Amino acid sequence: MTAHPEKQADPAAPTARTSATPSEQEPGNGGPAVPGPVVLPSAGSAWQLPSQPASPRGDGATVTAPPGPPGADEPVGSPGQKAAEWGWRGRANRLTGGTLTLTATREELVHRAARRRLLRSFTRTMSVVVANPKGGAAKTPTALIAAATLGFHRGGYTLAWDNNETRGTLGMRAEASTHQQTVVDLLHQIDDFLATSGSVGQLSAYLRPQSARFDVLASDDAAGSMDIIDAEAFRKLWTALCRFYRLIVIDTGNNIRAANWQSATAVADCLVVPTTVQRDVADSGLWMLDHLIRTGRADLAENAVAVVSCADPKPDTALLDDIVERYRQVVRDVVVIPYDRLIRSGGRIEYDQLAVPTRRAWLMACSSIIDSLGIRDQD
Repeated sequence: MTAHPEKQADPAAPTARTSATPSEQEPGNGGPAVPGPVVLPSAGSAWQLPSQPASPRGDGATVTAPPGPPGADEPVGSPGQKAAEWGWRGRANRLTGGTLTLTATREELVHRAARRRLLRSFTRTMSVVVANPKGGAAKTPTALIAAATLGFHRGGYTLAWDNNETRGTLGMRAEASTHQQTVVDLLHQIDDFLATSGSVGQLSAYLRPQSARFDVLASDDAAGSMDIIDAEAFRKLWTALCRFYRLIVIDTGNNIRAANWQSATAVADCLVVPTTVQRDVADSGLWMLDHLIRTGRADLAENAVAVVSCADPKPDTALLDDIVERYRQVVRDVVVIPYDRLIRSGGRIEYDQLAVPTRRAWLMACSSIIDSLGIRDQD
């Protein structure tokens, strides 16, 4: 277990009341915050920071640090990037007007590098698929917050799409809309958007805009209505949506034999495997990865990002360590998201209401997703 910063002997370490950096420009950052994620190496990581702890923390976020493409990002802590903006160091730098320059912590420098990697451009629309056949794996919060983080930091053109074969809950957990249009309503008019006559203005009638600069395409409340979204219908929807978005985050259901589930993984550029700190949920995600490997999608499994969400403020650290280590043997990166009361409540999730440690952890997670997309974009 990593010692809490306030208990460390190093007087330069940040305290538990470290403020979020003003350069993040994150809503709701005015209050105190606890430190962000710890960076850990994985088998798929080409670089790491020295002297990092060797095991994940239950009270923070654990994330492996993947490399960006050669030349795409400057090394962490390079000249001109060292001045602290977070916590008491950042406050001291601002109060002295530049006469004092305290160096940023390793954590802040890693966070800055991750934020820069989020801005990577791609040669086409990229699709992120969130999948775990076990219910209660936090698929919907994972898809929603991933899209929110990507949309907020990249400036929009991001869609969260509920592709559940039954009654999905993405629309219920997203911010409320003035209409109840769903993916089924869009499907009835999809030919207009496959042709040049369909416009983004017309498409907005079926979408639910979110304050974090992304859109939600909800599933139908009547579970039976989703049956019409077979492989052909999915392909039409995906093809049309690619005309209007740069990133599409696809939430899935629990049936890997469903036509729309298989269609989603067929177009996936990055697979995100969510799990909670529960053995059966983690085992289900690992079983799915093994299934993909056995059915010719080893590339998708090996380039995947696993997201372990702590549904309890004090998770079983031995089980957490075990889950992280087992996933690290299969996927490219593993990220641990700390407990957040808003996510756990089961209600609507607004990005600016998430705790600062949660937003920082998700920024790291999404930078890893972007890196996986970058690998796929080079194929």
